[in-house]
Amino acid sequence: MRVTWKARTAVCLVVLGAVYWLGGSPAAAQDEPNEALIEMVTTLVSDADRDMRALGLQQIREEVPGEAATKKFAELLPKLAPEGQAELLGALGDRGDVAAKPAVMSMLDSEQPAVRAAVLSALGALGGPGDVPLLAKGTAAGSDAEKAAARLALVRLRGEGVNEAVVSAIDGAGPEVHAALLGVLASRNAKEALPTVVVSTQDQAEPVRLAALSALRYLADVDDTAKLLDVLGEVQSEAERRKAELALLAVCSRGGQQCAEPLAAAYETADPATRIVLLHALARAGGDKAAATITNKGLNDDDRAVRDEAVRMLSRWPDPDAIVPLLHLAESADELRHKVLAIRGVVRLACAEQPPDVDVIEVALELASRPEEKRLILGALGNIGTPEALALVTPLLADAAVAEEAALAAIAIAEKIKGDAPARAREALEKVLTGPASQATRKRAQEVLDSM
Repeated sequence: MRVTWKARTAVCLVVLGAVYWLGGSPAAAQDEPNEALIEMVTTLVSDADRDMRALGLQQIREEVPGEAATKKFAELLPKLAPEGQAELLGALGDRGDVAAKPAVMSMLDSEQPAVRAAVLSALGALGGPGDVPLLAKGTAAGSDAEKAAARLALVRLRGEGVNEAVVSAIDGAGPEVHAALLGVLASRNAKEALPTVVVSTQDQAEPVRLAALSALRYLADVDDTAKLLDVLGEVQSEAERRKAELALLAVCSRGGQQCAEPLAAAYETADPATRIVLLHALARAGGDKAAATITNKGLNDDDRAVRDEAVRMLSRWPDPDAIVPLLHLAESADELRHKVLAIRGVVRLACAEQPPDVDVIEVALELASRPEEKRLILGALGNIGTPEALALVTPLLADAAVAEEAALAAIAIAEKIKGDAPARAREALEKVLTGPASQATRKRAQEVLDSM
């Protein structure tokens, strides 16, 4: 019987809703709400069954407009069980009608944390700058759900003066509130609050400093590069350095080459750990100035860890202008890992050219002393369908250390050029058949040869 009654109730709700809208203009409906419809919604919201309540709450959110209706629904709050109160508070918040605010605020004294959290959450839509102090306090008071609701409400608040109110709330706030409000400013993209955030990087409390550095990642811009470098030079822990680096990298990603000049200038007086961060930032900024700083200063740094990082950054450089210094490094490097990184960087950049620069790959192959680098180069050559690429592969068919990889590359190239250069392709495939390659590879070479 209960299920049937509820089904009838849902149907009546739909019918009454249609009568509500068709019986007069929306403006008139707002002044004179359909009492029968409101009663129906009220019945549903008060129901013990969650699905029935959800149906009524949906009507409150979307289907029954008007300030008078809002007040009627808000009057239900003290009459409901705590679970229903939290649900209705959420619906009133989604409804966004400030007429519900007095009734919503009256529930802030509830003994139920879930209800108090729902009040704070609803304030995100119903509140304004004047509610910032209350919400700021809520970021560090009560249950975890209440704290999260207060933070989210501060992010959602709209209207002029909200950002200024959040900044004002920081003054005199304890560390937990201070840190939370810095996160709110970042989420609100409150760039006008940058001075407050920068000052907060020097706060006595580490959680505040970390929160400020995290906020800089989103609020700082290319014109703030010098400020970020000052902040980076004053960090007090490795965790802070990492957050400062992330902020600097984010700005360099947005500002590109415009950031290179202050980064290069800061390199001169930075300590080794900071110079490594600057190398990362220079690589993110890109451009001639950044590349020159890494090449001329980073590769010649007195600190070994800095030199290692400079090699890594240059080997990942996206611009083919890095090929020349990388080739020089591959030829002159005293340390094997530097030579290896340089060769890999050269091959990557040469293959990215259109068409691939086989001449540069040939130089890299001559500089490669380990099988690992030769295999890397062979893999790259196998994707280049030219007789010149095949000419580089053929001599390595007799090199036992890389014979298998050379054979696979030769087959791949021969397949690509067999129509344009059949004689060259046939010659290479015949060498594969007589070389030390595996039986499966020789079989594949014969198949390609037979298809010609």
